[in-house]
Amino acid sequence: MRPRINVLKISVGVMVLPNRKLLGAMNDFLWSLTLCLLFLIYSLPLFVRVYATTQMVIDEEFHLKQGLHFCNKRFDVWDNKITTFPGLYLFSLILYPFNFCSVLGLRLISLVAAAVNVVLFYMIRRAQLEKFRIGNNTMAALEAFTIAALPPLYFFSHLYYTDTLSLTMVLVFYLYWQKGDHLQAAVFAAASVLLRQTNVIWVGMACACTALDIIVSDYACFKKIPRRTVNILQAKLWLELFKNFKLFFKCVWDVLKQCSFYIIIILPFVGFVFLNKSIVLGDKRAHVAALHVPQLFYFAAFTCIFAITNTSQKIEIALRTILHRKFSFVCLLIISLIIIKYNTLVHPYLLADNRHYTFYIWQRFYGRYIWFKYAMCPIYVICLTIIHQSIEHLNRNFTIMFYIAVFLSLCFQRLLEVRYFLIPFVLFRLHIKPNIRSRIPQWLELSIYVAINALTFYIFFTKEIRWKDYKEPQRIIW
Repeated sequence: MRPRINVLKISVGVMVLPNRKLLGAMNDFLWSLTLCLLFLIYSLPLFVRVYATTQMVIDEEFHLKQGLHFCNKRFDVWDNKITTFPGLYLFSLILYPFNFCSVLGLRLISLVAAAVNVVLFYMIRRAQLEKFRIGNNTMAALEAFTIAALPPLYFFSHLYYTDTLSLTMVLVFYLYWQKGDHLQAAVFAAASVLLRQTNVIWVGMACACTALDIIVSDYACFKKIPRRTVNILQAKLWLELFKNFKLFFKCVWDVLKQCSFYIIIILPFVGFVFLNKSIVLGDKRAHVAALHVPQLFYFAAFTCIFAITNTSQKIEIALRTILHRKFSFVCLLIISLIIIKYNTLVHPYLLADNRHYTFYIWQRFYGRYIWFKYAMCPIYVICLTIIHQSIEHLNRNFTIMFYIAVFLSLCFQRLLEVRYFLIPFVLFRLHIKPNIRSRIPQWLELSIYVAINALTFYIFFTKEIRWKDYKEPQRIIW
């Protein structure tokens, strides 16, 4: 009878496992559907109000016209002032079968993409929480909704800009990359680059992370040592790699097998930049690449302000670390002061375009008081310390490549523009450790986001700015 009991146990176990997987899949589907519907129900009234207020907001002057041309299959029409690839406009073809090629239809693409983003935030964040052994769908859902409500990101969800759909493609590509499905990841990675050229940097980050992980694994296998003991920054690893041809060619072959799909995207893009002599199309004069390291400081401040829950958790540890390493803090402070002194670039748009909040921040603080930009340096160093401590638990290869990717995506942009911060912020926010003691800080962060959104939309609806070149009143946006 004993064997029969064991067989029965095995049979029951085999039946339970698929049921658990099925229940898990159903649970994820229900959460995703709920989040998507909640976001749309919450946003639709506001979306309609934005549409009723104005049908053209700043860069929409170019995007909407071009989107309508492509939506109606007029591919021979192109505005030379547009600097991005035509991914957004090609995607607008989805409206053509429904005879919905209109300003409302084009803007609705962004809103639907934002609703999809909520689901993607949930899926990626839940996977991260499982790594912390926290299988809490409610926490993942709350954080997903919070990220979706990030004020600059949420605002552009109501307009026909590249930002929302670009983020969607990056998130889908990133989700597939995390699962190791490199072919599917590369498809959406290519789509993300078609939407915005700088997304090639995140493709490069994924490719480099994959390559470094393969090198670490192959080296550990070759040396017959645990993988966790291998440090990619060790000189002996690279010396061994280049000295031992068998190991070298194995690493190269394995990297090419896994990364070839990403390389197919990256190499043609490099060729495009070489031939075009710029990363942008159209009006290159307004988007000349220039080294602008203070962008890292602005991003660090932005991140610590909007990731307020994480900042409140890490601020004490960061200050304690700085007190214990006073010499390092002083050195970083001196370096940041020198960078601010000699590398602060001010784009003409920042000084002239009073339709953005950055104009008012610069005019009333940075531009008005000479001492202000230097006084901010200690805060920048503290913010950078918080960011580093928030992701130091991650895979070292990922951390290194994330830092490099953030530098490349931000520090060659002359213009201070919060939209450039969105993708690096979202990736950072999705990977930080959760607060498992209490959900009150997370609810507080969401409440702050909602309050800021209410304020910015109120200003958008009520504050009118008159420009001589436009008949319609202009509005203030992020």
